[in-house]
Formats: sequence, C-alpha cells, structure tokens
Amino acid sequence: MRTVGLSHEDFQHLNERLSHYLEEQKAHNPLTRRGRKDSKLILEDRLLLTLYYLRHYPTLINLGAVFGISESYCHKIYARTARMLAKIEKLPNRKALLEDAAATVVIDVSEQPIERPVKNQKAYYSGKKTPHGQGSAGDLCVDAGNPLPGGRKRPTA
Repeated sequence: MRTVGLSHEDFQHLNERLSHYLEEQKAHNPLTRRGRKDSKLILEDRLLLTLYYLRHYPTLINLGAVFGISESYCHKIYARTARMLAKIEKLPNRKALLEDAAATVVIDVSEQPIERPVKNQKAYYSGKKTPHGQGSAGDLCVDAGNPLPGGRKRPTA
C-alpha cells in the first residue's frame, strides 16, 4: 500500500484490466507486434514501475537500477504503461485539460517572518528593522471583481 498507493487487490484488479486491454489490442491489430521482442519485464512489473514512479517520482536512472533496466528503457515502459492506464481509466488527455481554462489562479508569494533565537540574537540580527518586500504583495491585483482575502481593499491604479 505504501509503495504504490494501492492495496494488493486493487493492484491485481488494475493489472487484470491492463492485460485485458492488451489482449483486445492484439486481437484488433495483430500485426502491430511484428518484429518486436517481448519486454524484459512482465506486465505486473511494468505496472509496478509506473505506479511507483507516479507515487514517489524517483529519477529514472534510480528506478531503472531497482528494476535492473536502463534509464531509457525505464522511460519507455513508463510512457507506454501510463498512456495505457489513461485509456483504461478514461482519463482526459492533456489537450482536454488545457482547454478547460481556470477562472482565477492565486499564488501566495508573501514572505513569512523568521523566528529568531532569544539568546545570542546578535549572530542572527543584521540591524535591519523592516522585512524584505513589505508592501509589494499588497499592490498586486488578482481579479477586479473579487476582494482579496482578509478584508483588504484592492489598490486603485
């Protein structure tokens, strides 16, 4: 469960759905596998590799070392399996996600005060009285129709 975020039963169910999808694709297009050797990894390991990558985001060279394959082959397996999982689960593709525009995106980049030690403060104190960037976050207009959180008024330009 901790490794890939799925229980053993859910993993087996997903593996069965993936194998059925591959069998359907082979039956539908029997000539597509012509000339290709079988994968070095069985289907369960390919699914495990993909889910592990999506859960932990290790570098592909480290993931390849765990599974005993090269970095480029690890990327190839991940890309193919992730594409098949998106088709099985009927996930929207990247283009569909980009067409759905977000109404408003707000990113809080205001600085937070740093707690300084009470004793031996001299080593951490520069002598400056005001924190950096004071006031610049308040000048930022996000959306003309919506007020800022915290009851602050929008500055007029």
